Amino acid sequence: MKPKRPILIAGLVLASTIALVLLLEPEASLAKQIEKKHQPVTIVNAHTKRYQPHVTLIGTTSARWQSELKAQSSAELIWLDDRLEPGVLVKKGALLAKLDKTALLAERDQALTAIKQAKLQLQKEQHEQTVALKMLRSKSSSSYARREPQIAAAKATLTQAKSAYLNTQKRLDETLVRAPFDAVILKRAINPGQYVEQAQRLFEIAASDSLDVVVPIGEQQWKVISEAFNKPHILVRDRQNQSWPATIRYVSPKADMTTRQRQVVLAVSKPYETTTRLLPNQQVNVEVSLSPTTNSIKIPASSLTRDGQIWIVNNRNQLTTESVTVLQQGDDELWVQIADTGNQVQASIQGESVHKIVVYPLLSMQQGLDVTPIEENYK
Repeated sequence: MKPKRPILIAGLVLASTIALVLLLEPEASLAKQIEKKHQPVTIVNAHTKRYQPHVTLIGTTSARWQSELKAQSSAELIWLDDRLEPGVLVKKGALLAKLDKTALLAERDQALTAIKQAKLQLQKEQHEQTVALKMLRSKSSSSYARREPQIAAAKATLTQAKSAYLNTQKRLDETLVRAPFDAVILKRAINPGQYVEQAQRLFEIAASDSLDVVVPIGEQQWKVISEAFNKPHILVRDRQNQSWPATIRYVSPKADMTTRQRQVVLAVSKPYETTTRLLPNQQVNVEVSLSPTTNSIKIPASSLTRDGQIWIVNNRNQLTTESVTVLQQGDDELWVQIADTGNQVQASIQGESVHKIVVYPLLSMQQGLDVTPIEENYK
């Protein structure tokens, strides 16, 4: 009977081992499944391409050399070109209106009389000086006795009379109101037969050969487009989708203290000579064509984080971040440029590579986190 006891013990140990293995096997399998299951993330495959971005900015048109033509004397308006309505183009030197110059002619005649009287007085003083110098034997005689201050006063009176004449003649010339440059009439403030006062506004005009477009540019956009200003291709487009080519007039040498924006002023040539005119004081879109870039990708707008980064799933299905430069921004998508850091896998298209871009990045995401990518269709 003794030999049967070890066999019984061995049998009990074997049965216990088998039961324990059967009991632990489901738990081990479940733990293995849990270990393999990672956080799912939605991704899109973004292909790198050569791309020429177009940046759209907001600008405001502004009249070039906006000026007011004013009456230089009080007079009656005796002639007015009845074609001069707002929007009419006039050439430099074109006659716009005439003022009555009767009073100015009388004033000019008085100025001429004053000049002749001043000359006569000067000649008289010079003659008396000659006589006085002959009669004075002493070299210590006063300057008054030598008629020097009298001569100086006569000369000053003559100079004043000549200046008054020139001023009157200038005002006479200005009774013919002419365009100082090629201009567009913005406003006519007078009517035929009207009596105008000195310094009263007659016309409001602006240069017709050019129009300014003021474009404020933020620091981020400035980094992207500043290089494009060397050889710019710029279009100004209004709300009716009419476009005009533009050139850079100047770039402000300082940034705005409040907004930190730079101000670029563009010039649109001959804006009033087309059927559809580009008018001052309206908001327009300014489209700037930048230099072609390589290693550019199109991504959903939701993929860009607040700090200007995107999350990428690398070849090991781990999360990593990349800083990007925004080239062009639309409503639902972005064109960005990304550095070639090796976080991409080769696409089936020759010459291109693919980035697995996370569509909806979360604040809880961490570098190196294992994830399960779920691809979303994206063109």
